[in-house]
Amino acid sequence: MKKIISIISCIIALFSLASCDWFKLDNLDGWDAQVEGQIIDSKTKQPVQMEQGSSITVYEKYGAQYDRTWDEGSGVSWLVKNNGTYVNNLTFAGRYEMDTRTNNFQSNVQSFELKKGANTVNFEVTPFCRILDPKFTVEGTKIKATFKVEAGLAGVNNIGYVYFCIYPDRFVKQSANKALGDPGAVIKDVDPAAGEEITLYIDTQLPANSDEFQYDRPHYLRLAAVGGSYAGMPAYDEVSYEIDWDNFPWDQLADDWSNFNDIVVYKEVKIHHPAAYTLDGNINGSGAYNYSPVFKLENGQISEVTDW
Repeated sequence: MKKIISIISCIIALFSLASCDWFKLDNLDGWDAQVEGQIIDSKTKQPVQMEQGSSITVYEKYGAQYDRTWDEGSGVSWLVKNNGTYVNNLTFAGRYEMDTRTNNFQSNVQSFELKKGANTVNFEVTPFCRILDPKFTVEGTKIKATFKVEAGLAGVNNIGYVYFCIYPDRFVKQSANKALGDPGAVIKDVDPAAGEEITLYIDTQLPANSDEFQYDRPHYLRLAAVGGSYAGMPAYDEVSYEIDWDNFPWDQLADDWSNFNDIVVYKEVKIHHPAAYTLDGNINGSGAYNYSPVFKLENGQISEVTDW
């Protein structure tokens, strides 16, 4: 009888618990805002071209003056498409701060607010450098790119590298580039203030490009440039010395080479060091690349990729 009473008591207790908050579903509101927009060049008002995997970091603000963030020190990454646009349909209404420290444009922080429902938020930034008026043509066995480059910031004194990139998919970028071995597809140390038109070529018959052109398929084209603050080192000649084996007195050398240091002959060698530039860390210390839009080459026709 006591066992029956104990079982009944347990059942009553369980029903009592079921009526408490432990068994209620989470009533926290879900995502109630959507946002889309562009990362826009403050000068040209055009989207800043990015590379696959780029993102912006967003912090939600709270407090009376909105001067503190949830999970201080950590943010949420919003992915940005290659053409500088982004979409996030799973977020919350509130006040936010966007941080741009890890991209290919000048670091800055911008505050914005999201309301419930659909939102459009564009961020104006200044890229480290710009690729202007890119044009692509096919001339015989070569693919030609003509363009200009300019500095985005006053402190950008050199465009260290400019690459003409090609790849079998639209996510072409400097590190996904089948033309890295083509000497005609790269130029170094461009003065961003010169304003001169630059021409680069990809030679489809070059052995270094054979992997890209061994199949009949579309090819995707893009220009990549890394601009920044460079510390320059002028060209100089260095004098060094090395053993002159051509005039070595072999007939005087002992069988055990014990007298080698006494008879060795040295010759003077001049080594020429060309002018060189290195990012000094003041602007674009990470060496981020700025890009042109992506173009598609198919059946001899070239068109810009717009369906991102």
